[in-house]
Amino acid sequence: MRYYTIQNNGLLIAENRQALERFYDNVLELPEDYEQGKYIVVDGELVLNPDWEEEKQREDRQRLDALTLTPADVERALYKAKAMDFEDLKALIVAQIPAIDIKALSIEFRAKDFYRGAEADGIRLFDVVGTLLGYNSEDMDYLFEHKQLP
Repeated sequence: MRYYTIQNNGLLIAENRQALERFYDNVLELPEDYEQGKYIVVDGELVLNPDWEEEKQREDRQRLDALTLTPADVERALYKAKAMDFEDLKALIVAQIPAIDIKALSIEFRAKDFYRGAEADGIRLFDVVGTLLGYNSEDMDYLFEHKQLP
């Protein structure tokens, strides 16, 4: 069990109740499901954060978007799941999106790293490629977390 007290609208937490009670009054048990950000201090009271789910989803999206893979990681996963390499993927993309600049696409395939959050014109690039291959956005997240396609 962990304990807390609120001082100057800030939360002090300790594993030991006596550690807090030596210096502060009003020491209470911290909720068992306490996570930083899930609870906030409002008017000297510890309350559930009404925006916690949204904030947690935003933080998770930021974490996922910061993930990177090397071209070899991506091509290896593509080959294992679909028996395709980048040349096959380029051919598929050109067939599905004829207006694509194939030279620019070839340059992108030689990038040092691929970022999950990379966008062009507000469109998540890996989500577009994933859709062409029959995968959804969560599948692309899985690729970046596990270096393989589901």
